[in-house]
Amino acid sequence: ILGGEKKKKGKNKVNAADDGVVGGSGDAAEGDTTAAAASTSKPSSGKGTKRVKAYDEDTDEFTFVEYNEADILAVLTPEERAELLKEGGLNLDDNAAETVRGALSGAEFDEDEDYYGDGGDDDAATAGKKNSQSISPSVRTGPRLEANILETSSCRPSLVSWLKQLKAEEGSPIKGGKNWLAIAGATEVDDSGLVLLCPRDRVEAVHVDRCSYVTVVGNGKKLASRSKLIKSIKSNSSGGGEMCDDSTAGLEVLSRLKKGRDQDPVFTVGVSLLDGASTCSHAVLLCQDRLGEGIRGDAMGDPLDRRAARRLVHCDAMEVSSLVNLDDEAVSVDVGPSLPDDIAIYANRRDGAAFSMGSYLGRQSGLARNSLTNAYREINGAADGYPGWIVDRYDKWIFVQQEEGPMSVRGPIPSLHDGHTLGVYYLPTKADRSVMGSEKLKPYLLEGKAAPEYVPVMENGIKYLVNLGESFSTGIFLDQRLQRAWLVEHCTGETRVLNCFAHTGAFSVAAATAGASTVSLDLDKKWLDRVPPQLEANGIAWDKKHDCIYGDCFDWLARLAKRNEQFDIVILDPPSTSVGKKKKRWSVKSDMDELVALAAPLVKKGGLLMTTTNSATLRPERFAKMIKKGLEDAGIQNAKLERLSPMPSDFPSIGTQHVTNLSWRIP
Repeated sequence: ILGGEKKKKGKNKVNAADDGVVGGSGDAAEGDTTAAAASTSKPSSGKGTKRVKAYDEDTDEFTFVEYNEADILAVLTPEERAELLKEGGLNLDDNAAETVRGALSGAEFDEDEDYYGDGGDDDAATAGKKNSQSISPSVRTGPRLEANILETSSCRPSLVSWLKQLKAEEGSPIKGGKNWLAIAGATEVDDSGLVLLCPRDRVEAVHVDRCSYVTVVGNGKKLASRSKLIKSIKSNSSGGGEMCDDSTAGLEVLSRLKKGRDQDPVFTVGVSLLDGASTCSHAVLLCQDRLGEGIRGDAMGDPLDRRAARRLVHCDAMEVSSLVNLDDEAVSVDVGPSLPDDIAIYANRRDGAAFSMGSYLGRQSGLARNSLTNAYREINGAADGYPGWIVDRYDKWIFVQQEEGPMSVRGPIPSLHDGHTLGVYYLPTKADRSVMGSEKLKPYLLEGKAAPEYVPVMENGIKYLVNLGESFSTGIFLDQRLQRAWLVEHCTGETRVLNCFAHTGAFSVAAATAGASTVSLDLDKKWLDRVPPQLEANGIAWDKKHDCIYGDCFDWLARLAKRNEQFDIVILDPPSTSVGKKKKRWSVKSDMDELVALAAPLVKKGGLLMTTTNSATLRPERFAKMIKKGLEDAGIQNAKLERLSPMPSDFPSIGTQHVTNLSWRIP
């Protein structure tokens, strides 16, 4: 990369020649074959010849070459010349070579130093500027590249394939898997509990005497399509066998959650279906018909307003007998009182609310025993029965937040003598979280042993570093656990990820563990400084594959588009409201479409734009419409809303979940 003649006055800036470098550790612009170029061939001499300082990456030395501006312009296409002249022509600077050397040695770029050609000038595309007209979307100047992401299969996993794999691992392989059917119980992959699988030619010889289900009823009056439920039930009966008689079914309300839930009451209901095969869809249809309410989390009720990660139905008991060998005793299986965490959070209220084994109800059977995850939410405020009381677990330490206000209550915390907890930190919070930074509220040790400066925690086997005593933010948002897991499963060594509003880079760390290269962009250098240590904690080198950019996201999205940077995945997880570097107020409720218009052109063909908001007052439907408008403003007409990721089970909600995650496939 070449330098050039110095300006007479003012700050030296790098212009057109530095476009090959992006981000903190010197990742070259995609498509470049070299990160630095130093020509030793002698250019044309004579009038117009200029002396240029250059950096040679191979020798780590500076040299000088000469170039003639007319010669360079002569080899450019008319379009390239027009673009260059529009940017001010060849105005190279000797300091460019110094800058490149620092970048390639791993130094991080800081917007205050303004190493990039745009220089943060007022005429650049800026963020947070809400005039009578919207800001211009990013403009891509080069050809679009194909995305490198593992495709999400449109086909649902097969229960029979799962059974074959399970039996093969047990040493009892099953042959002819295509001839097996799932005929009763949890026949849908999203449902949990017992499932009866049977060879197709034996279906008529089996009789299902009884199936019992536990359901969580309460979906904001949003019901699944009755015709689709009946179609699902009939598809399971197509293999033969006698179906149950719904008229003899029994329903029992196991627990009721009404206090403080207003229009979102929840009931845990036991369903018993006798004398014939039944499935979880039977239980869903029965609850809807008799109670007039849907099953929580049912995507058929509302695909955008998902109040759980799946429809909460569990088959907990089944009895099956033979119609051929009448002397055989019926086989009865009961999974006992243990329920999946997402259902236990509601159902176990009947047993009283208390900590056990260091964890609160609904977390004890799954999260508390998961050796790969030790950071999660123990109590989620009013949805767990304690308004304003938030309790998070970070391995052996508890982080408590109590919101001020007349409705806030002091809830339970685990005992320091339970063998699972060493210390408890406490943070008084404001109802308006946006003012907490300005008031410099800090947590303090309430009881027990102080945590180290950075506590290593595990999430799905990946290490993250959190700080419990410095800020109201520990450095990781636990409600994004499912999003990070998705990145791990779908990124490859060829995937390139742009993580906007990156905070401490948790999304970047997750993607990097799958081999992806990452660019983490945030306005606050303090947070981005924690990205390299987290990568290194997972055995990932902080090298040219990973960059950090300190600066305003709106401004930098325009700059990256100008350089034709392209990414397989672009992540937008902005705060609900903030003030940018130029003191412009920004709000997700009014400006999300502008942000999307800037980011979407950076996504490769077939890539993903992942959008997130934690604004509790922004409805999912409104959020989706704003994103759609931003895509259209960017000239993208046929983007597909491919995935909606609800919050994990340890974040139960009252009404619509306060975090909405929508992923869009860019054509």
